[in-house]
Amino acid sequence: MIVACAIDRRFAELAGVMIYSLELNGSIPEADIWIIGDGLRRSDKEKIQACAKRKITFHDLDPSTLQHLAGFKTTSNWSRVAYARLFLPALMPPTGNLLYLDADTMIKGSLRPLLEMDLSGKVIAAMGGPSKHNLPIGRAQDAFYFNSGVVLLNLKEWQSQELTLRALELLKGRMFAFPDQDVLNLVADGQTVALDPKWNSQLAKATSDEVRIVHFTHAKPNTTYCVHPDKALFLEYRSRTPWANARLKTMWDKRLNRLLHSLRRKLKPSPKGR
Repeated sequence: MIVACAIDRRFAELAGVMIYSLELNGSIPEADIWIIGDGLRRSDKEKIQACAKRKITFHDLDPSTLQHLAGFKTTSNWSRVAYARLFLPALMPPTGNLLYLDADTMIKGSLRPLLEMDLSGKVIAAMGGPSKHNLPIGRAQDAFYFNSGVVLLNLKEWQSQELTLRALELLKGRMFAFPDQDVLNLVADGQTVALDPKWNSQLAKATSDEVRIVHFTHAKPNTTYCVHPDKALFLEYRSRTPWANARLKTMWDKRLNRLLHSLRRKLKPSPKGR
């Protein structure tokens, strides 16, 4: 199995701690780790590599891929690299499974059951259920809608169905509230397996020993305003990485990031043909 994460520089710290927790608790030493990067510096890669026992494969987004992403929706919290998960399966060998993990996840238990999961005839396994997010994308509210932060992908099925091309066609044809996540749900419609919530635990009160993957979907654990009960464990793990002495980000950092993103959007010329 391949474990992959897609980040820009802002999420290097979170990705490093996630990988440290994977090495410590994941119980899948044979899995390959890939980091898809957008603008990562050599120093960023060196720090992330220092968090792992095994060699990490770094893949920088190339100009042709970035050209595909031009004009797609971004926010101050959600950069163009979020779309990279749609390209990931096309970069991999067409065998086995790919486990995609957002950088803001933390591994608390063995991932071996995911490594051994049989996805024959299915495209994706993920945590989800009926959701109001189905309605804006033209699906019934009781349809299975999954969160894209932890996704197990069947590489053979994805590639044989050319779902990367299908995803790009959808993105170019309409606007989505949650583009990468909405599109993944559409291309895998009827071909999904529901994962237990322990594989993508997003509740701040979920401290059960059964949780295997924590997903910090709101305030990130490297901020002063995060109150998640697993923040202390995150900081313990971080203390063993190159970010041990990094300061916690504040609300002022968040506001500055929003301001800079707004300025970049105003100054950036509109792509031709859009």
